[in-house]
Amino acid sequence: MSATIHRDRLIPGLIADSDRDEPTPDVIEGIRARFPTETEYDRMLTRKMARRAGAGYRSFDLRLLTGNSFVSLLLTFGAFAASFVARPLGAVIFAPLGDKYGRRTVLSVVIILMTLATAGIGLLPTYYQIGVAAPILLMTLRLVQGISAGGEYGGATSLIAEFAPPSRRGFFVGFISLTVGGAMLFGSGTAMVLTRTLSAESMAAWGWRLPLLLSLPLGLIGLYIRFRLEETPAFTALSREGRVQKSPLLTTLRRDYRSVLIGIGIAATNSCMMALYFIYMPSALKEFTDFSAADAQLITFVGLVAYCVAVLPFARMSDRVGRIPQLLVSSATLIVLIYPSLVMLSSGVLALAVAAMVVVTPVVAANIAAVTPLLTEMFGTDTRYTGLSLGWQMSTTLFAGPTPIILAALAGLGGSTVPAFYAMAVVALTVIAGIFAARTLARSRAH
Repeated sequence: MSATIHRDRLIPGLIADSDRDEPTPDVIEGIRARFPTETEYDRMLTRKMARRAGAGYRSFDLRLLTGNSFVSLLLTFGAFAASFVARPLGAVIFAPLGDKYGRRTVLSVVIILMTLATAGIGLLPTYYQIGVAAPILLMTLRLVQGISAGGEYGGATSLIAEFAPPSRRGFFVGFISLTVGGAMLFGSGTAMVLTRTLSAESMAAWGWRLPLLLSLPLGLIGLYIRFRLEETPAFTALSREGRVQKSPLLTTLRRDYRSVLIGIGIAATNSCMMALYFIYMPSALKEFTDFSAADAQLITFVGLVAYCVAVLPFARMSDRVGRIPQLLVSSATLIVLIYPSLVMLSSGVLALAVAAMVVVTPVVAANIAAVTPLLTEMFGTDTRYTGLSLGWQMSTTLFAGPTPIILAALAGLGGSTVPAFYAMAVVALTVIAGIFAARTLARSRAH
């Protein structure tokens, strides 16, 4: 497998002024605009927190239907996987518009949809109030969330990459990865605070709605910041020269499909690892070990802190050592660490579980810190939003959405450490994709 990558896709051709080494004010504004909008994992953690705390989501609690905590866990993870199906659809709808009309406008539309859908879930009546319409409305809003998330990530990443100076692009794009961890940290922290400060009755009545409603003011802040942004220099130059594609989606599928396939493989490890350690693990620690809900929250929280602390240093390192070497080394390290980390997490000993998360999650951060800027460099300005979005969202749909239910099923069948082998296989796929990416970049530089 190989792909042709034009010279304008390689550093420093991402920006119009390749000699610039300082970030423009717009790259800082773009980073600020990103923080209020990364809510997908935050919503998942908040939903699980509400269920644990006394059925604030009682109208949607699957345990009432199954009477079995393990089956309920599988069904919950199944619903989580279903929410990812809409993401590629969002990429197909919004990303080509971003390549045709500009990043700024499309990102503003996306944040409006994301904000309204998330706040709408927080305002939903319960099943006891409106009957079957409640879960139908919930799934509809989740679909809107998935579609908007599918159109947001690639645009925000493209925007920051195109504003950032070449020598520090990895560092600034690293803020995208930081927002993912930050959103999950917010969700985990909110869960810890609310479940410890509110009674079960208060959580059931209104407490579970608070984090969802908080998305409304945060979304408005993000929208305000994005309206202040200028269009990126790269897209402005493309538009001025009349080189905007009439159909970015068709161009991507026809010309850049190999790069999209490589991108899916490159992003697979990040998708799987985030699902393993931050979505699956909190529930698995309670289902398959002797950890209490409070201990499971603490272990996850510590892992998220370690991830967030490590992201930006490793993002800066990718500017110095290169994306491909960092991608391959971090992936190989994860293959070595995944199994022992699950052994430690399954031990029932809090200190060992915390140590496992502190060791492995920074390696996950090193991996994603290399992946995100690499993906921006695999596509030209005319298809960057579309190509990046398709590769990233298809990867999350394949390797993030279904991963928790796959891991839970494997653990139920063979024990709590069996999921390690699935995760290791996914990481091996990233190593193969990274080798193809290295050959592709080398061939492009040679031409």
